[in-house]
Amino acid sequence: MKVILLLLIFVQSIVFSQTLKVTISGLRNNKGTVLLNFYNTDDSFQKEHSLFVKKEPKSTAVNGVLTLTYTGLKPGEYGIVLLDDENNNEDMDFGWILPKEGYGFSNYYHTGMTKPHLSKFSFVIINDPVTVNIKVKYF
Repeated sequence: MKVILLLLIFVQSIVFSQTLKVTISGLRNNKGTVLLNFYNTDDSFQKEHSLFVKKEPKSTAVNGVLTLTYTGLKPGEYGIVLLDDENNNEDMDFGWILPKEGYGFSNYYHTGMTKPHLSKFSFVIINDPVTVNIKVKYF
């Protein structure tokens, strides 16, 4: 019985331990952190209710590129919205109208002035490791 239980735990850890590599490019400096907001529905994205958030220091970025790896993600569809939080206040700072800090989306470079839909920047994690790229945009 103990062997079967251990086997089930092992199999479950394989099934639910997907690896995600995130490559962020275009960072203008190493000050502050990046906030990666993970979404799994367009409704949650439009309402800005992220599934979870990862806060990462930019200190290890080299030439404006930061690479992060996450394990243990459940299979499914996700989208990542990045904020380059240069002053660590966990909010997007604005000038008169435009953002002062950078932002980006997984596998999507946003050029419009309105919010995109999750379908524009979503990706699927099934079994194999997945790599997504986020190019940071500044005004």
